[in-house]
Amino acid sequence: MNILYITDNNIMGHGGGCLGARKYYNAIKAYALKKNANFKVISLGQNMPEAMDVDIVKNRKLDKSARLHGHSNFMYFTWIKHKDKIMSYHPDVLFLGRTRLGFIAKEFKRVQPEIKIITFVDNIEYDYVDSYFALEKGIKGKILKTIEKHVVKNDEGDAVKYSDRLVYLTHRDVKRCKELYHYNDPYEYILPICLEHTRNLKVKTPKKTVAFIGSLGYGANVSAVEMLIKQVWLPNFAQNDDFQLIIAGGNPADEIYRWTKLAPNIRLVANFNEPEDFLPQNSLMVAPIPTGAGMKVKVAETLSMGLPIAGSDEALVGYEDAIRDDKLDGIRRANNASEFTQAIREFSEMCEQDLVHIALENKNLFNKYYTFETARELIMNILEKMA
Repeated sequence: MNILYITDNNIMGHGGGCLGARKYYNAIKAYALKKNANFKVISLGQNMPEAMDVDIVKNRKLDKSARLHGHSNFMYFTWIKHKDKIMSYHPDVLFLGRTRLGFIAKEFKRVQPEIKIITFVDNIEYDYVDSYFALEKGIKGKILKTIEKHVVKNDEGDAVKYSDRLVYLTHRDVKRCKELYHYNDPYEYILPICLEHTRNLKVKTPKKTVAFIGSLGYGANVSAVEMLIKQVWLPNFAQNDDFQLIIAGGNPADEIYRWTKLAPNIRLVANFNEPEDFLPQNSLMVAPIPTGAGMKVKVAETLSMGLPIAGSDEALVGYEDAIRDDKLDGIRRANNASEFTQAIREFSEMCEQDLVHIALENKNLFNKYYTFETARELIMNILEKMA
């Protein structure tokens, strides 16, 4: 048996997409080893021992050029350049890391109709475009958004049409896929965000710490930080030296730099390596995300660190199992400034023993639902049924 996994993420990189790619890679590799199958990988970085000998280039120019060719992913050019070599591997099972790679599914099914294709649906990409362009207000932004939605729908539609199985992150994605692409999936495999292991925070501080972590150039996160600082922090906590607010993430927008200077107890941590480097024990994570798609990695990361979290309905999509089993209110819903303010106040009144109990429960919830072992079991199950 020949198995091929193609992803546009760096499997050993940082960030949500890379973590997802690593989750799938580990699960597929485990199955290949169990079945003594040949296993090849094509990924950004090409840093895995199973990497197929093809070169992958990613840059802004290629991303733009892909749109001119009617596609939504820079990997289109890798595919065009190396298509014959990739197809000569004759995979029996092809895994695609996201629906934007639908052009690969379409071509493989045309040439090799017996191939089994499994595509991972990490969000409905068509809907994600709205969040990505959330800060674009001018005519140029509207034009770019229209083009993006057109090419994304073409590629994502092909991924849905030509895949034998789709593996979703959330039940919301299943429902939306049926609405948008008229896809009747009798299987509805759900594989949530999974991380490698729990994490231990070592930084200590007497201050009551509230933290937001996320990509700080992404429109929905920028909106979340604006609400958090202007409507929650400045009116209620900015003059209290017992509190500190940490805003952390990569590529901060210019507004983020301005807003984090509005109070002396706001700290910006830009482009960090690991949250353990700066995040104190017993922090409260907040996620006032207004819009989006898929699942939010920051919630799984919070559980893995044993921290309490207050998140919007959008932030907590996909975490229904953990919320159902939460007995200590370590996962709390908040959907407006008043509710986030209340959550922070109640957090500040918790004793250390309460926080210890929440830490234990949240790590247990993480271990139950969101580890790589969960991913391996589901991938094994899917492939066994297909076989």
